[in-house]
Amino acid sequence: MEEDQGRKMLSLERHQFIIDYLKVHKSVDVSFLSAELGVSEVTVRKDLEKLERDKLLVRSHGGAVLNEHLFNEPSFMEKEDQLTEEKSAIASEAAKLIRNGMTVGLSTGTTIGHLTRKIKDRSGLTIVTNAINVATTFMGSNEHQIFLTGGNIRPSTFALIGETAEKALDSVYCEIAFVGTNGFDSEHGLTTPSMDEARVVRKLMANAKHVVLLVDHSKFNKVAFYRIEHVHQVHTVITDSKAPADELEKLREKGIQVIIA
Repeated sequence: MEEDQGRKMLSLERHQFIIDYLKVHKSVDVSFLSAELGVSEVTVRKDLEKLERDKLLVRSHGGAVLNEHLFNEPSFMEKEDQLTEEKSAIASEAAKLIRNGMTVGLSTGTTIGHLTRKIKDRSGLTIVTNAINVATTFMGSNEHQIFLTGGNIRPSTFALIGETAEKALDSVYCEIAFVGTNGFDSEHGLTTPSMDEARVVRKLMANAKHVVLLVDHSKFNKVAFYRIEHVHQVHTVITDSKAPADELEKLREKGIQVIIA
């Protein structure tokens, strides 16, 4: 058993080395990896096959290249003007789940931004968030309590990240949390290009009684670099009518509520 675990850890270390190398150099040869990792070329090819199945790279003749999509992330402002009708409809369905007086967790994301604007007229909400734009939406209102984590600012998403943001959520619990994602499918779960942002959102999800994922159809069957959380940590998915039917059925089979906006 211990021997098997040792082999597993060694495999994970090789996979991490390959991805880290590709992030810098964009491509790599099987022969180079064999020499660097001290394993046979057959083993390297098996590693590359596994990483390709996980959509982390694309195999090429004699090696592999990085799956650039994993690390590409449009800015908040770029995403704000995309699929606005779908995002607004999803946010309207999400708003129906929020009652006056609830403690609500809100992550970053443009669809979350739509939701924030739709619940401004509620009363007695306690909002827990690491998103600067979410907090500023409620500025000037005496109807709500706003808990904004500290942390370092990630300008592209208006997110607060890092150890300070994570620790701020250690003892904060929400009745319901609404989160967004860059990529989503039933196998890989919720993914994002940012490891630091993923950790904060994961903590927000862990400390919520009910987790709702707001995800438009363009995010399905896409995988970004870092997993936020597995699918089984989500209780409800709200999406639009263009979402792939087969993926929605897989979610329902897992006991996850699916709401079509």
